[in-house]
Amino acid sequence: MDGIGLRFDEVAELYDRVRPGYPDELFDDVATLTGAPSGTNVLEIGCGPGQATRGLLARGWHVHAVEPGAAMAAHAAANFAGRPFTVDVARFEDWETHETVDLLFSATAYHWVAPEVRWTKAAAVLAPGGAIALATNRTVAGGEFDEVYRASADLHARYGPEIDFGIPVTARSVMDEIHAARHDIGAVWTDADPKSGRGHAGPLFTPPEIRSYEWETTYDTADAVGLLSTYSSYLRVPAERRAKLLDGIADIVERDFGGSVTRRYLGVLAVAKRR
Repeated sequence: MDGIGLRFDEVAELYDRVRPGYPDELFDDVATLTGAPSGTNVLEIGCGPGQATRGLLARGWHVHAVEPGAAMAAHAAANFAGRPFTVDVARFEDWETHETVDLLFSATAYHWVAPEVRWTKAAAVLAPGGAIALATNRTVAGGEFDEVYRASADLHARYGPEIDFGIPVTARSVMDEIHAARHDIGAVWTDADPKSGRGHAGPLFTPPEIRSYEWETTYDTADAVGLLSTYSSYLRVPAERRAKLLDGIADIVERDFGGSVTRRYLGVLAVAKRR
């Protein structure tokens, strides 16, 4: 994980409150596709404060997480006190273990793992026939946030030119790209989570099974701008300019949308077995 990734620790409490979780169906599909029974030991990479961990624990699985952010890990430990959950504060690249697991899971975090070890390290910690399950949330076209982005184009140009700004693409276009790459989980993840960069897992894993889920979430003004402030692209903007940008977006949400906007999400799940 690079330096910007560790800056999530600065917004750990806000991240815990406003970042979206994942549909229950996603975890049902993980269970079905992996065959993991209740009591399975799951290694979660980049748990954050636990947006996806809740779904793993709800399936009766025991979760050990590897999370590089100390504040994020502390929030997760507090959220799941008394549950079958433990966490190590470390980067997955640096983490060492002499045991293997049957299921490795990561949700909207695996792109932070260094690409040169991303697939070899996963294969090394999985038992033969074990599974890697990767999930992510993509913002896609269809919510009111699209109009917020259009209305704030000048603000982004003035205060956040380093942000890769643009209107989200459709869920169908994202899934078309993903299915075209379905021969390799590395190629799939390049399209599912573009921050991952290009890469292939090669012969280490079977071609993945892919599932997708669409839903919307409504945010009030404070949570809408709070959500944006937890994204790495906004964290890269110097604090003074970032504050002006987010204040301007808040004004737009209040003035033009009555203080409430929807954001449309596409959840993607890819599950592959270690050969």
